[in-house]
Amino acid sequence: ISFFFLKKFVIDVVRVNNHDMEQTYSKGDVILVKKLFNAYQTNDVVYLSYPLKESTFSGIRFFQRIFGMPGDSVSVIGKRIYVGNYEIQDTSTIKHNYLIQTNSYLPDTNFKLKYHLTEGGRISDEFDFSYSLTSAESLLLQKDSNIRSLSIKKEQIGSFDENCFPYTRHYSWNMDYYGKLYVPKKNDTLQLDTTKIHLYHELISNHEKNFLIVKRDSIFINGKFSSYYVVKQNYYFVVGDNRDNANDSRAWGFLPEKLIVGKVIGRLKKNN
Repeated sequence: ISFFFLKKFVIDVVRVNNHDMEQTYSKGDVILVKKLFNAYQTNDVVYLSYPLKESTFSGIRFFQRIFGMPGDSVSVIGKRIYVGNYEIQDTSTIKHNYLIQTNSYLPDTNFKLKYHLTEGGRISDEFDFSYSLTSAESLLLQKDSNIRSLSIKKEQIGSFDENCFPYTRHYSWNMDYYGKLYVPKKNDTLQLDTTKIHLYHELISNHEKNFLIVKRDSIFINGKFSSYYVVKQNYYFVVGDNRDNANDSRAWGFLPEKLIVGKVIGRLKKNN
């Protein structure tokens, strides 16, 4: 079997091209991706194609972690991810944004290197900063005498973020308080109304290639009045390990199985 056949159809070697999976995988790391015969499960890291066509990211491939399998209900409560009522425990590599105040101190290069302050910066004319850190990094930084205060940056429950899927006040969600959102599986029958259609519009019209129109309180699919829709394929809900800076399902919704290129099975090189 030729190398080119293996690379195209079986196993690929991919370089990480963004920061969505920091600190688990860093930009520049070389990752081994298995393309065939994958049985996906919660916590798998997958390589995927960006699902929204009307986007500057269209066609780009990147890495995310599966949290919602087909048929699961996913929610984010105070940055904690739940599948059903079960909380998914964070790994030590998960990063969040922290608000930091210093004692009249501007962090120099050595200070930033010591505490891994690589993503973020100054956010006011005072000595206020925001940086993305792991829990261990935040605890270490907090002990430094130059730090006046340090707290995790968190949205308020019920605060509507217009950049969160499905982009409507019918679902007042944000990146830290999201869902519950049901993740459709193949052959599911989705009940439709003018509120729920916000959740499934992209799925029905773009991912599954139907002609969908909403007129007043009526929904038409391929020219027929429809109060339900039968799903044609499995979907997933994925989130980046760099939680507060990732472009993931909280921003664009369901990931169709057909857009999963493969599953991460190893790292060939750690980018230092």
